[in-house]
Amino acid sequence: MREKTFYPRLALIQAADRECAWVIDPLAFSREEMQPLLDVFASPDTLKAAHAVEQDQECLYRAYGMTAEPVLDTAVAAALTGRGDQIGLSALLHKLLAVRLTKGHTRANWMKRPLPEAMIEYAAGDVAHLVEAAELLAGDLRRLNRWDWALALSAGFGEAARTEFDAGALSRKLAARSRMGAASYAVLRELVAWRERHVRERDIPRSWLADDGVLAKLAAARPKNAEELHNFRGLGSRLINRGAEPILEAIRRGEATPPEKRESPPREERPAADEAAALTVLKCFLTALAAENRVPLRYLVDDGALRKLLRGSFSSPDDLRASGLLKPEAVDILGEELVAILNGGRALRLVNGRAERR
Repeated sequence: MREKTFYPRLALIQAADRECAWVIDPLAFSREEMQPLLDVFASPDTLKAAHAVEQDQECLYRAYGMTAEPVLDTAVAAALTGRGDQIGLSALLHKLLAVRLTKGHTRANWMKRPLPEAMIEYAAGDVAHLVEAAELLAGDLRRLNRWDWALALSAGFGEAARTEFDAGALSRKLAARSRMGAASYAVLRELVAWRERHVRERDIPRSWLADDGVLAKLAAARPKNAEELHNFRGLGSRLINRGAEPILEAIRRGEATPPEKRESPPREERPAADEAAALTVLKCFLTALAAENRVPLRYLVDDGALRKLLRGSFSSPDDLRASGLLKPEAVDILGEELVAILNGGRALRLVNGRAERR
């Protein structure tokens, strides 16, 4: 649970094997008492399965300083086997096993003790069929030669759980969107860093202080006093009334940065009109190709690589592989066809409302 906190609170652990399902109360046991279960989570000899594992990994890392590995994310496995991108667990189990999960407790207070029996049954039901579902998905992944790919994507969530928030990366992203000047960018960097310190110290959600858009607007306007802060929607009223000075100090620090020491804000490169049309065609082609291969396009190529592909020179899949713009699995799937379209050897047409390559 994390609706009212910055860090997630581990309230419950649901686990199952092929025969039994358990609901474990982490609030009732010390780290030492939990260690036998954590050893299973960390054992290289035991494959773990979880659905949309990213938040689970973050909870484990915050609570115990470890993540589960190796792990198969059944949401990733479903996407790589053509069963839908970002499909929910209930829908996936119905597709695979004709199982219908009970609903109604998703937003319940899982920190409550004792937990009502209905909530315990709901929690156990979430994992009771997960091993069987994972084994079916694993068979399909191996037949499609995508098993290692699925494991690598799943492992990335464990790595991400150990990564601290990059305030600089967020500042660069917001500046590129807003197309702000160097002075505003210096202020924005201070505001993002201030918010991060504040929410971590008080363990509250970022949105309780200010969302990203409000920080960008504050950096552009640079209010001088608490009264001027009231003109900004999105800043918590308690923060304005009791904590205006830290915000104003952050703004002043940014403004005090000497011009020669201000970093140039990044610019979001926008394609020319003719290039924009070509990018649209390329993305349509890749979308059709991804659908044909039953893989979400986002697993194959990101928007940032499209322009580089369009501007590059590629005569073979080996050229694509050497460029590093695509992952090896994407080159395996897209390589020949992508090279063909980049060199004018393929076209798209509509047939009965469907995109068709020719």
